[in-house]
Amino acid sequence: MHRWRSPVQRHAEGWRNRRPTRMGQASGTWCKCPEAPLNFFRLWARCEKVHLCTMAWRHTSNRPFVVGITGGIAAGKSTVCRMLSSMGVAVWDADRAAKSLYRTDRDLLESVIKHFGPEVGLQNGEGNIVDVDRAALAKNVFGHPEELAWLESKVHPAVAHAFDTWLDSQRACSWVVREAAILFESNSDQGCDAVVTVEAPMALRQARAQCRGASKVDVAQRMNAQWPSDDRIARAQATIWNDGVRPLLPQVEQLCTAVERWAAWQGQSD
Repeated sequence: MHRWRSPVQRHAEGWRNRRPTRMGQASGTWCKCPEAPLNFFRLWARCEKVHLCTMAWRHTSNRPFVVGITGGIAAGKSTVCRMLSSMGVAVWDADRAAKSLYRTDRDLLESVIKHFGPEVGLQNGEGNIVDVDRAALAKNVFGHPEELAWLESKVHPAVAHAFDTWLDSQRACSWVVREAAILFESNSDQGCDAVVTVEAPMALRQARAQCRGASKVDVAQRMNAQWPSDDRIARAQATIWNDGVRPLLPQVEQLCTAVERWAAWQGQSD
């Protein structure tokens, strides 16, 4: 009698060659699963699902596979994204894009100033408001759910449009990264093919944030504005731990291996 094994166990034990059915027809020898740790099996399964169930996405849009990277405040998502960037992966930073939008999108800037008042604006030498004072704006929104919701209703559509424009310029890439602190909260994960969350214990994250100059109250307010870690982990396809115990670089390299091997197989199967 064969012992029942879960998909993760079969993956770990070397279950490699499978022959699934695509739209009722044999697809030939299935790809060999990448040598990735169990943590990334869900990510690989997600890649398979996108290819099999959304079969024509690459043919119709000719766009890269989008990996969303998120995480709580001071968890280390920006560190992970810097590592990926140094490895040659194209990374789009949603937070940085949102900050630049206030300088480039006059309608957005004017609506924010009108709503919160001129005290959240930054003036140039001529006395014209050209940007927002992020510290002043943060005081108006964190701890005030209704104000935060209003701001997000203005910023999120503009950020989504900026990402789509950037993605159009990355068609030569097999995959790209979309970095966002509130990827799930803003529903931006719906524009990603897979999501990886970077996590660390809450006490460690609080200590890191306070070392950067944030007050304990500010850190608590920002954490309350984000999903709990357990919810992010449950929703994401993979988790990278930046807890000071598990080395970070090998996990980032394993992420690259999982996605790049899938992308290479997907390209061969087109």
